[in-house]
Amino acid sequence: MDVQIFIDLQDRLDQETSLFEEVREAVKELNKTCRLASAKLAKAHAVPQSQTHEITEAITPQFAAIKKNISALAKLIRPAAFYKYHDMWSNAVNTACSLVIFAVYLADARLASPEDIEKYLGQKVNVTNGEITEFVITIEEYLHGVISLFSELSRLAVNSVIVNDVKRPQAISTFASELYSGFQLLNLKNDSLRRRFDSIKYDIKKIEEVQYDLRVRGLTA
Repeated sequence: MDVQIFIDLQDRLDQETSLFEEVREAVKELNKTCRLASAKLAKAHAVPQSQTHEITEAITPQFAAIKKNISALAKLIRPAAFYKYHDMWSNAVNTACSLVIFAVYLADARLASPEDIEKYLGQKVNVTNGEITEFVITIEEYLHGVISLFSELSRLAVNSVIVNDVKRPQAISTFASELYSGFQLLNLKNDSLRRRFDSIKYDIKKIEEVQYDLRVRGLTA
């Protein structure tokens, strides 16, 4: 028997183990950078709308670091092995997308497009779900980021009142309602996305309750 077969197999197993560890370390760094960016972006909940520009400007270095982290991760992954390791980084990329989407909303009061994601994170969104020929951000990761925006908006509506920015919840409500209507046009087949989409109505309800309270108290028309 030629034992070289087993020697070659062990070499391949060692390479797989080494790659697994490298990917895990890269994801660990990405998560760390995302946590720092999230902490800085969360300050937007404690200031009126007039001061959010300073926060979105200040977070620019963190997005550059996230972009660098994702680039380092992308260099490790061959297209053929993309889905083999995808679960290792998917949650981290979901988080990175949600940070971009919230930052774009704070800066411009609009929904970040897949092109915005590519600009901030340095990787294309695979909007067609086509064959993987390079490292990409999946359409599911982008949509998870959009869904996360609803919870941020519900928090922002409540916190806007706390900082005496009583006109802001109306704008938040209008935007959230339009975004929700757009989401309803999608035929979501991903179980995780469907479950999270079902929770959006609770965020919408919280925003509507803030508006109602403000009107009852005579603070808005």
